[in-house]
Amino acid sequence: MHSRDGRRIDRVPHDYQRIVPDFRGDGIAFPSDQGLHILNRSSDNLTSAVGDMRNTMALSAILSPNEQGSRSLVVNLWDWNVGASWDDGATWAGWAKGEASPGSCGEGGGGQGMGRSRKAIMFHRNHFYNSSDGGRNWARGNLPAPMGAFVYVRQPGSRTEPAGACFALFSAPAGQVLRGRSRSSAGGGASSPDRDYSPELDDEQEEAGEDEEAAGGPQLYSPGLLPPPRAGSVVHLMTSSDFGGSWSWAPLQPSLQPTGLEVDPTGNGLYAFNADCLSVSSDQGRSWSPCSQAAGLTGRLHQLLVVNTRVMFLTRVGAVPLRTTDGGQSWHELGGCAHLFKHGATLDGSLSWSGRTLVLHGADLGAIGRGEYGTAVWRSTNDGDDWTDETGDLVTISPGPGVWYEDDFYLVTRGEGVTVKRQFER
Repeated sequence: MHSRDGRRIDRVPHDYQRIVPDFRGDGIAFPSDQGLHILNRSSDNLTSAVGDMRNTMALSAILSPNEQGSRSLVVNLWDWNVGASWDDGATWAGWAKGEASPGSCGEGGGGQGMGRSRKAIMFHRNHFYNSSDGGRNWARGNLPAPMGAFVYVRQPGSRTEPAGACFALFSAPAGQVLRGRSRSSAGGGASSPDRDYSPELDDEQEEAGEDEEAAGGPQLYSPGLLPPPRAGSVVHLMTSSDFGGSWSWAPLQPSLQPTGLEVDPTGNGLYAFNADCLSVSSDQGRSWSPCSQAAGLTGRLHQLLVVNTRVMFLTRVGAVPLRTTDGGQSWHELGGCAHLFKHGATLDGSLSWSGRTLVLHGADLGAIGRGEYGTAVWRSTNDGDDWTDETGDLVTISPGPGVWYEDDFYLVTRGEGVTVKRQFER
């Protein structure tokens, strides 16, 4: 295949999955991580059946307002590189020459925007990227280990706009990292003017031995969550006071090794959790409560969603989510959505900016063996008492993060790109 500047690119060794010798009868096709490609018998090129961004393996939806009165949508992708749309997905353009693109990120990674502020964060491998102009320019910093579980503190009186303080997690082998600090840099960061965004950057990274598939597959991004630490690793709490432009970190105590964080958008609570523990800090992570022993707090915890200091939700591994209405003193199952979990599915949850709409989304992969469709998008507008099935015409079985922007709900998928339900709150 050929790049935009005419250079020939051989992506066969690591992207094409197999050969279909009887495609549409006597045709030959090559399924790949980039989509379907068909043999063109009249030239050396393959005919791409990819079409557009609607069937990509998207990993994130980093949204922010832009100067054109639309939304900037930056998307981490597998198996190309970071993509961008400056008109809310209507067209895809990438970065202009001279802009500091996140091209060095390569395939994989993830991130998120911060309300309407135009602040954004991205991370992949041992790097983090931050932007202050809605994703047009990015600066990059280095870390001892891959980070995740990013959350940010809100301004007083706002549920969405960032105050500057941010938190995240990474895990590293015990004794390898204690305390440290890192600041992003535009000069040697995401790209210099002669390294603009291009899918070919990913090829160069593959050649440099950074193939994630060989390391166990892509690091998939889930908002507020960190992949479970490996045995012998220690989880570190990362802290930033400048919207993720610089970070300091320190190891957490052995009794608290979280895989997720959440903040109270209406107060000063910072929550940390793993499958067996829920803890809270009221001093920005300097001290932590013992693991909660509240009535009804059972099962393996997956994700925490905070409406306010009294109302919260906990999704669980293979079980019905829990709700508290008394600030975590007691928890009760959301029986109205029990149907989704009767076969042991684990789903993610997303709260709207207002906190009035809760969405459960994800896939029960065991449904394939039962001859059923396993992807679900369910919505509740009364704190989980009643539910509406909003799955609609989705066909993917690989849904990813759910992202709210104002009243719109974006569902990231690995197969249908980034989808959106407009006016989902109303």
